Amino acid sequence: MSKTERLAIAAHLHVLLRRRLGRVTDVEWMAENDDYAHAMVRLALGDHDHPELVAMGQRLQAMLPARMAPAAAAPVARPV
Repeated sequence: MSKTERLAIAAHLHVLLRRRLGRVTDVEWMAENDDYAHAMVRLALGDHDHPELVAMGQRLQAMLPARMAPAAAAPVARPV
């Protein structure tokens, strides 16, 4: 994955989110920050009325590293 490709997909997703949902996003931050990008993907995937928006969200999601399970879900070792 190139940075340019991720930026292009983020820009396209930004336009779709703006047109379809009226949401303004930060394209550069979406291309740089994985947490923000995951949040924008969740937003895009949540709108099933717009298949193009869902498809672009899936394209960005495929470029992102997998989310780690929350630390709170990991078992805690207790002293004996």
